[in-house]
Amino acid sequence: MKRLCGILLLVVLSFTAGLSAEEGGSGAVVQPADGPGPVDFGMGGVFGAVQINGKNYQQIGLRPELKLWKLGIGLDVTVLLDDDGKARKEDWNDWQDYLDKMYYIRWGQKGDPFFFRYGGLEWTTLGFGTLIYGYTNMLEYPTYKRQGLDLGINLEHAGMELVINDFKELSRDRRGFMGGGRVFVKPFSRLQIGAAIAGDLNEYNGLRDTDGDGYPDEIDKYPEDRHYVTDIDYYRGKGVAESTITELKGLGLLSPIEKTDLQSIKEIRSRTWFWSADAGLSVADFEFLKVDIYAQFAQNMQTYGWGYAAPGISVKIGGFVELYADYRQQSDEFIFNYYNDTYDLERAKYVDDGTGMLSIITKRQKLQNAVESKGYMAGMKLNLFNIVTGRAEYQDMQWGDLNDKSLRGELSLNKDIIPMITKAKVYYVQNNVEKLRWRTESTVMSAVLGVGLAQGVSVDFKYLVTFEDKNGDGEIRGNEETITNVSVSTSALF
Repeated sequence: MKRLCGILLLVVLSFTAGLSAEEGGSGAVVQPADGPGPVDFGMGGVFGAVQINGKNYQQIGLRPELKLWKLGIGLDVTVLLDDDGKARKEDWNDWQDYLDKMYYIRWGQKGDPFFFRYGGLEWTTLGFGTLIYGYTNMLEYPTYKRQGLDLGINLEHAGMELVINDFKELSRDRRGFMGGGRVFVKPFSRLQIGAAIAGDLNEYNGLRDTDGDGYPDEIDKYPEDRHYVTDIDYYRGKGVAESTITELKGLGLLSPIEKTDLQSIKEIRSRTWFWSADAGLSVADFEFLKVDIYAQFAQNMQTYGWGYAAPGISVKIGGFVELYADYRQQSDEFIFNYYNDTYDLERAKYVDDGTGMLSIITKRQKLQNAVESKGYMAGMKLNLFNIVTGRAEYQDMQWGDLNDKSLRGELSLNKDIIPMITKAKVYYVQNNVEKLRWRTESTVMSAVLGVGLAQGVSVDFKYLVTFEDKNGDGEIRGNEETITNVSVSTSALF
C-alpha cells in the first residue's frame, strides 16, 4: 500500500508540475519575478502496451520537462501494470529505481563554456571520436535505464571532457563502468591539441543480472529470485527428495543442469583501456564555409595495438551540409571507435558453443582478433531547409582479403511539414563486420512514426530490431536470432 501511494504521489506531482504552467497548452511560458529568463514547462504522457523480459505490461507514464535558461530537467514517471493490474514491483523496490525516474538533467549545450547532461545520453563523442564515438546508453531504453554523464568545460585556452556510461554500475557487487576523459589546450584560437583515456572496468556488466546472484538472466531460470538458478535448485529448495529429483531427470522431466555447470560472473572481470592524442586546426572560418583539418592517434594499453587517422578534413557549407573524411591505419589488436553506438549490445553476450551450452563472448575477444589494416572513413551530415535532416557514414578497413566495415545512417522529417505527422525518423547501424549484410549481430534498425489524432495527442508507432547469433555460426537465421520490439503508445502534451 505504501509503495502504491508513493507511485500515485509521484504521478500526481509530475502531472501538477506540468499543469502549473500558464493555462492553455504545451510549452507554456511563465516569467518569474527574478531570474535570467522565462520558465518553460512541458508535459508528455505515454500510454500503451510494452514488453519487458518477455512479459506484457500496460504503461501509464508522465514525462514532465522543465527548462529555465540553460537548465533542463526531464522526468520519466512510468507505472507498468501486469495482467492483474499490479504495478511492476522491480521498478519501485530500491533507491536506484527512484533514480531512474530522472530522465535527464542538463546545463547548456555542447560547446558552451560549461555543459553537462546527466541521465540518458543520446549521442556522445569524446574529442574527435577515436575512442568513444556516438555512444548512447539508451539503446535498451526503457527496458533497461542507465544514468550516465556527459560533461564539458571549454575555456579560452584549455578545456576538458568527461563521459560515464552508467553510475548505477558503481553500486553493484561487481563494480565497474565504461567511460573516458579528455583534456585539451588551445595555444591560439584556431588550434586545439588534446589527450584522452577511455576504458571499461568490467565488460561483464553488459550482461543482465536482475537478482544479482552472479548468474545472468540468459542462463538463470529464476532471474528475479536469487535463491534459485536452475530447476534442480528450485526443487531442492522446496524440499523435494534427491531420489525424486534423480528419477525426474531420468525420465527427462527435469533438466539435469546444475548451478555448478554454469559460469558465475561474480568473480571474473574483463577490462579494456585505451589512450589517444589528437590535434585539430581551423583553416577557414567564414559564415558560409568552415574548413577544419585534424589528426588522431590511439593505442590499446593492454594489447599495445594502435591506430591513427590522418589526414582528416571536415567541411561545413552554409549550415546545410557537412562533409568529413580521413585516412586510417591500424595494427593488430586495435579497433577504431571501440566504444560506439552499438557498444552495449557487443560489450558481453552469450553464444551457443555448439554443444547446446551458452558461453560468454566479450568485445575484448573481438579486439584480440582484429588484424592490421588500412582504409578510410567518410561521412555526411545534411539539413535541407529544416525539412529533412540526416547523416550517413561509412568506414572501410582492408588488409589483403580481410575487411572491417561499418555503416550507419539516420534520417528525420520535420514534424511541421506534413499534417498529422508529429514525428518521423529511421535509423540503421552496423559496426565492425567483415562483410556488409542486412542483418548482423551489431546491426540496429529502428523507426518511429507519430500520427496526430487530435490537438496535443499523438499515436506513436515504434519499431526496433536487433540480432543475436545464439548458435555462434556467424549467420543470423530465423526468428529466434531476431529480436523485434514493436510498441504502440499514445503521447500527449498538456
